[in-house]
Amino acid sequence: MNNTYDFIVIGAGISACTFASFLNKRFSDASILLVEHGRRVGGRATTRKSRKNKNLEFDHGLPSISFSKHISKDILTVISPLIESKKLIDIANDILIINEFGEINKLSTNYKNYRCLPFMINFCEEILNQSINPKQIKFLFQTLIKSIKRINNLWEIKVNSESLIKSKNIILSSSLIAHPRCLENLQINYLPLRDACIQGEDMVVDSILMGIKKQDYIRRKIYIFHVHDCVVVQNFNHQYLQICFSKVLTDNLNFERIIFQRQTDGSIIITLHCYYLSDIIDIKSEKIIKSLISIFVNYKIFIDLFIHAKLIDKMYWRASQPLGNLLPRELQWSSISNIGFCGDWFDLDGCGGLERAMHSSIRLAKLINWN
Repeated sequence: MNNTYDFIVIGAGISACTFASFLNKRFSDASILLVEHGRRVGGRATTRKSRKNKNLEFDHGLPSISFSKHISKDILTVISPLIESKKLIDIANDILIINEFGEINKLSTNYKNYRCLPFMINFCEEILNQSINPKQIKFLFQTLIKSIKRINNLWEIKVNSESLIKSKNIILSSSLIAHPRCLENLQINYLPLRDACIQGEDMVVDSILMGIKKQDYIRRKIYIFHVHDCVVVQNFNHQYLQICFSKVLTDNLNFERIIFQRQTDGSIIITLHCYYLSDIIDIKSEKIIKSLISIFVNYKIFIDLFIHAKLIDKMYWRASQPLGNLLPRELQWSSISNIGFCGDWFDLDGCGGLERAMHSSIRLAKLINWN
């Protein structure tokens, strides 16, 4: 594998894929490497293939894609072809809300909600497919960054078993290695971005590090249940259904939303998203099922599913969404250190998280001059 690239992008989620695709449209000969800790593109919007049961494939992170009513022209160029080809479908009728009285209604929102077909991971794949010269975009999966250094105007990144990759330009599509939370998440005792840049030499980097430490993050834990093909599954007439919980239920139980996703073998995967502002706690599956049955007491079809559901896995997102203190767009690119930043942690036109992530990535790709 080549170890020197024109651009190294840390992360391979929606933000990183959007940046890589738009940069490729501007500079089709530039070599781009996306470095990702997971097994596939998508980040929190990826799709999981079960190692134990090859028939199971399901979305376990980002449940839907939301856009405001005033989408930028650049984002429209990405999503319009997907909507026209029905690869991105409106799921407004499949998003409901249940309240503390057990009443289910359609969720009222100011955002347009979509999901990609057949899975959420396909959104990132379709974004990358819109690049001009996709052969110039490479990937390094299941890769953990050990350290980053800037030596003689070149970024050097140690990954996994001390392998070294180099680039003149580096892009952080995640704030992880710039945020103090990485000390615990990566089990290290230094801040990688601060360690790489001497304080006082780059105002943009210094401002990023100063501003980002003020950001707190939503923490999520996802419980994954499986309901095998049986009578209750056959009676469930939904391919995909998302039910949000009222604020009262979320405050009392930490339940945020529950997703029902049918599998190719006819069975159903149920993912329960739990939302935390402080420490993540573990809830026993028996208690979860008991709580769900009490919430959905008026709906036999759901109770039957919960009774037959078996917990097959758990997923942690220790920092999945920034809370406040978003950074100004002026800090997205430093020509001194050739480092760029994009993601939902930037304040752009008051739009939602995913839209901010895409907008910031497109803006960054336009800011860069490469020769």
